[in-house]
Amino acid sequence: MNLMKYRAAQVVSTANLVSKFKKQNLRRVLMYHSVLKNTESAFRKSDIYSISETYFTSHVEYLARQSNSVNRRVVSLEDSSSSGVSVTFDDGYKDTLTIAAPILCKKNLPFHVFVTPANVISGDNRYLSEAELVSLSKLPGVTIGAHGFSHQHLNTLQATEITDELMSSKDWLENLTQRNITTMSYPHGAFNSQVQEIAASVGYLYAATSSWGCYQVGVKPLEIPRIDVWNLDNQTTLKQKLNGQWDWIGKLLSPLQATIK
Repeated sequence: MNLMKYRAAQVVSTANLVSKFKKQNLRRVLMYHSVLKNTESAFRKSDIYSISETYFTSHVEYLARQSNSVNRRVVSLEDSSSSGVSVTFDDGYKDTLTIAAPILCKKNLPFHVFVTPANVISGDNRYLSEAELVSLSKLPGVTIGAHGFSHQHLNTLQATEITDELMSSKDWLENLTQRNITTMSYPHGAFNSQVQEIAASVGYLYAATSSWGCYQVGVKPLEIPRIDVWNLDNQTTLKQKLNGQWDWIGKLLSPLQATIK
């Protein structure tokens, strides 16, 4: 999504021209990826999924101020509360530990990190190392989940391959962190009924998608929709997304993702 398209969407959402109903009584699950130092983010403005430390800090400060609000209180993904906000990160970037985690922990906000073991094993310094992942898993309020073993489109694989991806990622993370891994997010947001059935059979209780929307807690826990957070989302935009003013864009999600990924 280029700047012009983003600004146009921002105008529509700010004016609340499309979203007539604000689903305040449902869970909003935020989907982050990478949080960059401000100097670095200036060179990666084209990466829509890499948000600046400044914007991320403003998001966390806003969420922390909402701790007494039922609809805005930050809760774990597995929390039984019908409303609230859950914070998730995909892929297991190193900056989740070095930048995002300290900001969230300072405000005592829980969050989920969905990790792809192959990224860790690769030695690519953009991602967490094994030691860093262990350190992250021990922080208060952190839950580690899986994100496939090698970040494949699970809906294109055979049943045996899906099972291997989901089971091996779960086993690897459990062995490393000594934590039970019962949550995951689908790599590329790609899943189907077969993927969901296998996920349940190997022990996953919750699975997050890349589909835009609210989560009705207890309904389809292996198909949890989320709200994309993008690099140009300031605090005002975050509030709008939590209010449902950007929900209209969910109807355009498929062509939009083709543009921005």
